[in-house]
Amino acid sequence: MPTNIPQAVQPVLDAYIAQVQAAIPDLLSAVYLHGSLALGAFQPGLSDLDFISVLSRPSSASDLAQLAAIHQELSQRYPQLPLSGSYLQWQDIGQSEAMIQPHPHFHDRVLHASGSHDINPVTWWLLKQHGITLLGPPATQLDIVVDWDDLLASMHQNMESYWASFTTNPQRIAWLLSDYGIQWTVLGVLRQYYTFREHDITTKTGAGDYGLAQLPKQWRRIIQEAINLRLGTTPSLYRLRIMRAIDAYRFLVMIIKTCRRQTR
Repeated sequence: MPTNIPQAVQPVLDAYIAQVQAAIPDLLSAVYLHGSLALGAFQPGLSDLDFISVLSRPSSASDLAQLAAIHQELSQRYPQLPLSGSYLQWQDIGQSEAMIQPHPHFHDRVLHASGSHDINPVTWWLLKQHGITLLGPPATQLDIVVDWDDLLASMHQNMESYWASFTTNPQRIAWLLSDYGIQWTVLGVLRQYYTFREHDITTKTGAGDYGLAQLPKQWRRIIQEAINLRLGTTPSLYRLRIMRAIDAYRFLVMIIKTCRRQTR
């Protein structure tokens, strides 16, 4: 196993591979990690363990039943270390979502037999540049080429379909009243801001630090609040949650407008 995996995370990864290989010996060809763990920013209880597992063959109903049981057992045993990822074929690696057949994926503690999850240029870039190999050929040797124009176009679409909804959808706006909602949204849109400006990808806290350095002083309190929540630092910089939510809403509107200008 790689040495750059936190010691607290290793048991769930070892158990995942061992249990799948024991239950379905011929199924796994490779297992890779991307996301926050690959960027060195994994936080138990906040981050997912993002994986791509490559299968030697299409999965059967029996395979899926056994995978579901394995994931369920691991979710119960390691609740702070949630796995989240896709089961693909070798020909799928590096392809766009439109080019990949619906496939099994595990997310939010549910194994979905068919569909798609987190298949986009950012995933492929992270896998190629920072991917951690648990099983199979090294991630650096994978035949993945990411076009930055495609990556930025995908990120722009994500901003308009997901992040912008936190300024228009009442249910999502209400999420800004929660601690988790603040750190998720403020640092989430800052990651996009960073990528549009720097043509690079960073962590949530890295994006927060970048925002503190680059944006006007009026936004420092809400950015620092989001960083503190991400890192578990207390107390809050705000006396009232409603005032914090209003600042977060205004910040999201400003950053989204700024990112739109960056993509033109």
